[in-house]
Amino acid sequence: FSTRCFSWALMSNHVHLLLRTGGATVTRRLLTRYAQEFNRRYKHHGELLHNRYKSVLCEQDPYLLELVRYIHLNPIRAGIVDDVMLLRDYPWSGHSALMGRVELEWQDAAYVLGFFSEKQKEARAGYAAFVAKGIDDGRRPDLTGGLDRFVGGWKALRELRREGLRIKGDERI
Repeated sequence: FSTRCFSWALMSNHVHLLLRTGGATVTRRLLTRYAQEFNRRYKHHGELLHNRYKSVLCEQDPYLLELVRYIHLNPIRAGIVDDVMLLRDYPWSGHSALMGRVELEWQDAAYVLGFFSEKQKEARAGYAAFVAKGIDDGRRPDLTGGLDRFVGGWKALRELRREGLRIKGDERI
């Protein structure tokens, strides 16, 4: 699909992917193939994935870096990993590839690290400091997609619906 992966985190009930796609259908095709294989393997019939995926548009490099950090800190925020030092060896996110602990040919670590320095050692140190600085930020509503964020919260969304207005989605999705 000519897709580049910059960041990822596999969580217990969802996955975060930061991709630059060459084709618009990569995520839908990936999820469809997974659902078909799951259904075949476990003799399951019907819908497997209940919610449609969200695709948040990222047009600027500073936002891309914030998304990389947000995604890679998810295991800490979820209580799966205790701290940023343990995150370096956590196998279910792309942070370990950016830190040079594993090599994943499908993850474009060089692109992300290039924002911090041309020298790999300095780039990794800069990236590590950048990620550590984000631990105290907590959940970032500005980095998550959702209709509630787009209209100003659930209360505002309910009020618009009472008035008969239906908003279909966040403009970034």
